[in-house]
Amino acid sequence: MLNLEQGIFPIIIKPNLGQPILINLREYRDMDGLLISNITFDAIIITLPDYPTQKILESFYSNLFIQVILKDEGEFSERRGEKIGLQPIEIEKLEEFDFNKVKLLEEENGIVWDIYNSLLEVEEVFGKRKELHKITFKIENVNIIEHLMKSLKRDFLLFDLVHDIPNMMESKINYHSIAIYDKLWNNFNFIHSTDFHIARRNDFIINFMKNKVKIKVKNRAKHPKKSKKVDDFILNRKFEYKIGFQEDKLDEIKKGKLNFNYSLRKLIDFINQRVSNNELDFVLMTGDLIDYLNIARGNYQYKNNIEVFLDILLGRNRGLDKPPYLGKDEEFINKKEILAPIFTTAGNHDYRSNHYGMRFGQIHNIFGMTHSDIKGYYDIKFFNYFTALRSRLKYLKDYFRYINPNLNYQLNIGNSYSFIFLDTGEDSIADLHDLLKGGPSTKGIKDYQIDLLRAYIKLSYDKKIVIIMHTPPIAPNLTYKKRKKFAKQFGVKNKDLKWDHFYEENLRKFNETGRLDQILNMKYQTIMYNWSTILKIFTGSDKEIRRKVDIVACGHTHTLREYRLKEAKETEIINFGFWLFPIYIKIPCEMYTSNYSEKFSEFTEDEFKIWFDVNKPFIFQTQATGPISAKSKFKPPGFRFFKVKDNQVVSADIYSIHLKY
Repeated sequence: MLNLEQGIFPIIIKPNLGQPILINLREYRDMDGLLISNITFDAIIITLPDYPTQKILESFYSNLFIQVILKDEGEFSERRGEKIGLQPIEIEKLEEFDFNKVKLLEEENGIVWDIYNSLLEVEEVFGKRKELHKITFKIENVNIIEHLMKSLKRDFLLFDLVHDIPNMMESKINYHSIAIYDKLWNNFNFIHSTDFHIARRNDFIINFMKNKVKIKVKNRAKHPKKSKKVDDFILNRKFEYKIGFQEDKLDEIKKGKLNFNYSLRKLIDFINQRVSNNELDFVLMTGDLIDYLNIARGNYQYKNNIEVFLDILLGRNRGLDKPPYLGKDEEFINKKEILAPIFTTAGNHDYRSNHYGMRFGQIHNIFGMTHSDIKGYYDIKFFNYFTALRSRLKYLKDYFRYINPNLNYQLNIGNSYSFIFLDTGEDSIADLHDLLKGGPSTKGIKDYQIDLLRAYIKLSYDKKIVIIMHTPPIAPNLTYKKRKKFAKQFGVKNKDLKWDHFYEENLRKFNETGRLDQILNMKYQTIMYNWSTILKIFTGSDKEIRRKVDIVACGHTHTLREYRLKEAKETEIINFGFWLFPIYIKIPCEMYTSNYSEKFSEFTEDEFKIWFDVNKPFIFQTQATGPISAKSKFKPPGFRFFKVKDNQVVSADIYSIHLKY
């Protein structure tokens, strides 16, 4: 990758791969349906302090292009079409400002303020560059884009933003940073996928395990009488994503020797098929993109796991002649490039620098492995438990450089939807007990983010609001003692207690209100700071924001949950203490759980809209795409597929990995 700390050339930091710009040709047609030529978009540039405006513009004249991605596989350069020129037409310096003294009338103010509060707090992300500018670019030859879209029979096309920097051998490329559509946005589909935990060693672990089994199979062939039966499951198992769960294969999937990298590769297959069929418009990736930053095991072609994540998305491979690629096993090959635009947030693992030990505690369980599976596997680097938990903002440098310059931002889809992305921060040592147990809460939501959230909600006007965050706003601490208590109360054995028992319709048989917050500690594995404030904002009971949000999409705990929130008439107080030291906190809203997405189909269209508005906000917590939850009733890894029809979310279906042989 181009070293962005070096040089003096201006760098486009937005749009980028994790926060692309969406352009709709429908908005640029005249009364006869013909495209007008003046299609523009804004980009944010970072430069050296006091870098002359004329030099900034000169660096982009005849040197900046968009380049379409035509297909998802084959030679990387051959997947792309011709370059289409961009012309800079306007430039404006973006000054740092005091948020509390400026009316946030434009989304851009929030984007800039967030960059000053996060990216520019980290030293040397872009070398000595610290000054922000906005440049408006005009797209030349827009008719070429319309022709391409028609010939490929696609609702949208994805483009790289290519800056041919003068006097340099390598271009600065913002991959997948422009998506150009030709559609009405009253109907659209999107995927929510979370907790990928990509790492270079994931491939090496599976390669190590496969080689062990291959040796056993070989020995069995040589000495069939002496050899024991060999479990060759790992050599033959293949995955695919389908709706729902493969109930008859759950035990096999639970012990499926999961490769998180392979799970993302299969997700890309799924996404590209839906894009080709015009059934998918974009993808939300809500954190824990990587397992940790620094490479624990692998060849030296990757600087860190952000590069590994990017190569999987882009369908690029390095070192195919070296392990684990030797033998051309498709599980380890980045065969296809993702064709849908993605929008990202950071998770707590993205803030972590170093790896954890595979044989530490019960870590192997989240991979669907046993102690025996990983016996003999060693990382090149020494595992230190405390450095594995070390989290810092500075470890997001390459995330800022190559994926997304913002931790918090807003995305408007059509005239009816506003997506607000919130960073929930790094691991919180304030909840040290749960952090050491492997169930951390995160620091998250800072005071400046509360100001941003309120402003973005105001800017959403009458749009429906979807909040995108990594850590869930609520999550239950269902301890062994609690499980035992409620199993007895519900008249079932401890092992038979299910989350269904806590559904509001079932809970009312034992708890008159059906409320979760009255019987369970719901501030577990959630955000530590501004917890009460953010829940009040979501339920429309905030002192400044008196409207409810519609949906909250999140991940983090690798579990599948659905909740609804309601403004509390009276404030409940519960004990949120550790062992013998009680700490009492106020519960800011009523909390309920059920399988709400299944109820979507129980109503007529008009009834459903009323039911949805009355009961919102809904929290849809999605299971991990990568790891298995080691602490809950098993559900295979997967994602949610949302459908919006006539500006109303009508489904939030679960897809999960299925075994095929």
